[in-house]
This record gives sequence, C-alpha cells and structure tokens, in this order.
Amino acid sequence: MTIASTLDFREAARRRLPRFLFEYADGGSYAEATLARNVSDLSGIALRQRVLRDVSDIDLSTTLFGQHQALPVGLGPVGIAGM
Repeated sequence: MTIASTLDFREAARRRLPRFLFEYADGGSYAEATLARNVSDLSGIALRQRVLRDVSDIDLSTTLFGQHQALPVGLGPVGIAGM
C-alpha cells in the first residue's frame, strides 16, 4: 500500500493494529467535535509534489529548545500508552 494521505495512514493503521487499539486511537470523546475539526483541517492541507527532485541529501533536522533534533517528531500523551 502506498501512503499518500492522512486517510491512507488511517487505513494502514486499521489493517495493522488490534481492533481495540485502532478504535481507541481513531475515535474522539463525547460528540467528537475536536476530531471532526482536525479531520477537516488536515483535509485542507495540500502537499506540493516534487517529481524528480534529488533526495540523496535531505536534512530534516532542526533545533528545538536549544537542542539539535535529527528528526523532530512530537507525540502527545495517550491515556493507555502502556499497551
């Protein structure tokens, strides 16, 4: 499966994760209003494709809070992270 969008990531997670874990991570609380806004906002982001671009020397690093980060990825707290 080629992952080209957030919906592709969701489908890949649905296929690979145990059902209870996927449903926990995929759902929202109460009326899921924040979840709906997040999905709407993400669907409005267009990625610019750069075909035939040289990718042999890509650098994703940055400095956050005075520390060098090779791959700046942040994860929010998850209530059942001990799984």
